[in-house]
Amino acid sequence: MSSIVDWNALSLNVAVRELATLLRENLQVRVALVCASGEVVDLGDATGGEAALFDVFADTRGRWGSAEHRVTYAQTVRAWSNACLEVEAGTERVILERAPGFCAHLYPIATQRERAAIVCAGFVNTESAAQSLESIRKVLPDHVLEAIESGQGPRVPQLGREDRRWMDRLGQRIARVMANGLAEEQVPTYQPGARRLCGMLGASGPMTHLFGQIERVARTNATILITGENGTGKELVASAVHRHSRRRDEAFIPVNCAAIPGDLIASELFGHVKGAFSGAHRDRAGLFEAADRGTLLLDEIGDMDPMLQTKLLRVLQEGTFLRVGDNQVRKVDVRVICATNCDLEAMVERGEFRRDLYYRIRVIELALPALRERGEDILLLANHFLSATAKRHGRAVKRFSAECQDYLESYPWPGNVREMENEIERLVILSGDAEEIGSEWLSRRIVGKVEQVPVLDTKGYNLPEAVELLERQMILEGLQKAGWNKSQAAKDLGISRRNLIRKVSQFELEERAHD
Repeated sequence: MSSIVDWNALSLNVAVRELATLLRENLQVRVALVCASGEVVDLGDATGGEAALFDVFADTRGRWGSAEHRVTYAQTVRAWSNACLEVEAGTERVILERAPGFCAHLYPIATQRERAAIVCAGFVNTESAAQSLESIRKVLPDHVLEAIESGQGPRVPQLGREDRRWMDRLGQRIARVMANGLAEEQVPTYQPGARRLCGMLGASGPMTHLFGQIERVARTNATILITGENGTGKELVASAVHRHSRRRDEAFIPVNCAAIPGDLIASELFGHVKGAFSGAHRDRAGLFEAADRGTLLLDEIGDMDPMLQTKLLRVLQEGTFLRVGDNQVRKVDVRVICATNCDLEAMVERGEFRRDLYYRIRVIELALPALRERGEDILLLANHFLSATAKRHGRAVKRFSAECQDYLESYPWPGNVREMENEIERLVILSGDAEEIGSEWLSRRIVGKVEQVPVLDTKGYNLPEAVELLERQMILEGLQKAGWNKSQAAKDLGISRRNLIRKVSQFELEERAHD
């Protein structure tokens, strides 16, 4: 099997960065690399120039227009990807005009490894600007249109023939630089057999099996339960299901059931009417209505209030619900995906989760493997995060020393992929300009060096203050020991996960996650 290209690493090429930044700063166009697989890597630094409307569309994953004439960023990216697949050999430029009126020029990258292109997007041609701008205005969200009309909103670049010719020269030059990089022996690639899927990367047996399951179930409307430890990427799996489904052009809305207070989650999900409770000053649609015809991810479903479980069951069975304080039945067409790190079957036996709801959400179960079960993927992911983080922080391409790789592969990663991503970001920042990252930069828990914990000094504190200090220290130590896996830490500390999350927020411990 062939290897796949590490586009993030290639995008760090100095010539690529400078040329892309030159285009963004002078023409305010969006410059990116797009692959036939749908991967998009933004190029250049957007530090100068005025705000561009297409950046708002892309950065917010825009979903503009009415239900009948909706325009989404996902549709736009898919048009770019399809152009990569359909372009004939030797073509230097492809011109696309996507609804609602933005133009894009694609410059194919000559390579046999992966179909890809450089894209400059988000502008209108000066000759047809009036018509294009009117088309764009018709689908703008009200708040964006109001900002533009007040003179405070983003603009749409208008490019004349000379500007477009200059853009074409630079865009084609970037594509040639990329192609030359791919032709070199030191081209950054992932190992043979590796595969990408909507932000996920894997070559191991468990991930290959998971990718196949996602593709088989995505185009159905079946309710899916995603299970796995914290940090394994449950939201990425849900997003992959959505992006491969027939609902891919509609909204994908994730909501963490554990992060919303119990007295507010019903309003968040189903909406409320004016006067339903204190502070309800106007009618408000909930997330089910916002996700109509799209996909709603209910993460941490095991923490959902029992009363809310009853309402959710009704929506799943009948597609209907009531806003809080309302008597008007509303109907929606939403695909619900649930995710949890809890053993829901055990919760059902203990009476903590509704049995009928459990079987309703578990039509299909996608079980995510822990990182320790994906030995082949550890260095694959580490190198991926290394190049992606270097790009994000504007650092040069780095590599791990052999000893560092050994430590990474032998560590059990209790916090899974999230813990690894945080660790690699820490390594990229602390190693500065060094091209090779040695084991001396690794966290103590990874190399097995444990610092002696000092005895807590409570002198000068009253009893409640001393108890709070001890509680804070024990929670911090528990989190560090569990690799910031909150479920495991809560279990080790003998408290509920919800209580642990509340204490982490109270003691402002989240900022210590990278220590």
